[in-house]
Amino acid sequence: MVTPVLDELEVLVRALGLVYARQRDAILVEIEEDGERIGIAITYDEVSDTVRVAAPLDVEPLPEALSWYLEENFKSTTYKYALDYDGFVTVVYDLPRRYIRTARDLREAIVSVVSGAKRVLERVERREETEEGGETSS
Repeated sequence: MVTPVLDELEVLVRALGLVYARQRDAILVEIEEDGERIGIAITYDEVSDTVRVAAPLDVEPLPEALSWYLEENFKSTTYKYALDYDGFVTVVYDLPRRYIRTARDLREAIVSVVSGAKRVLERVERREETEEGGETSS
């Protein structure tokens, strides 16, 4: 179902100059930062009147990393780490719709989610480098 709120969010995405695709009830954006491409899905839930900015990552958390995600969720005042149905990490930022009034508001949510995604990707890269070097990681 196409909602007027999603239409308004699409206008804000265009105002930010982002390349996007509209699919069903989501606006899909790809952000490239520091050579890393991060896909962002922007959705709206009518029942809770909430805008969700999410970055699904191709990262499966290792059991020893679960405590790190939990600690980060308690520290963060914006995004949270969640696991999707397939067990992959997704960075999620849910905001009441009234908090997204301008393109700048939406940009701040996107930047926050990208920051959370980069933290995960940096940890994965460090772990892979450590494994390749023959050392064990914690």
